[in-house]
Amino acid sequence: MTRSWRRRILALAVVAAVTGATLPEGIRAAAPSTPAVGECRPQSSGQRPNPTADDIVDCTVEQATPTRLRVRVAYTYASPFGSQNIWMGADVLAGGTRLKWFGFRPAAITKSSGIATIEVLYGQNNPPPGRLETDQVEFFMYVGGGQIFYRRLFTLRHTWHL
Repeated sequence: MTRSWRRRILALAVVAAVTGATLPEGIRAAAPSTPAVGECRPQSSGQRPNPTADDIVDCTVEQATPTRLRVRVAYTYASPFGSQNIWMGADVLAGGTRLKWFGFRPAAITKSSGIATIEVLYGQNNPPPGRLETDQVEFFMYVGGGQIFYRRLFTLRHTWHL
């Protein structure tokens, strides 16, 4: 089986897992099992990506554990901040509140459009015991050292626990 077919089957399996659809028998047998990770979609739908402006247009959960998420986002970086030391990060929210118990491994981004993979980590700053439900993630582009120049909120429901 070629790599592109594996990707297509995996994409179908993810769509089926999220929507509750049933895969045809031949695809079901070839599809890898995927963890249930919830949805990852824009908070406000209907926006079209703009190739000439900063934008984050897609969010896909690539891997999930109780303390980590690896998320891929499609982006366009068009701001005049240069081509070095530009990064993408993430904040996790519950009920609209940013939570201090999360960290992230930033992804370096380049001028134009691309895909960034960010790892979100749970367990910082003495998190509360037990399970924690979150419902949103906000991705942001920033200049290394501080200045955030673009943000985009996505719905992402996930249960975390140490």
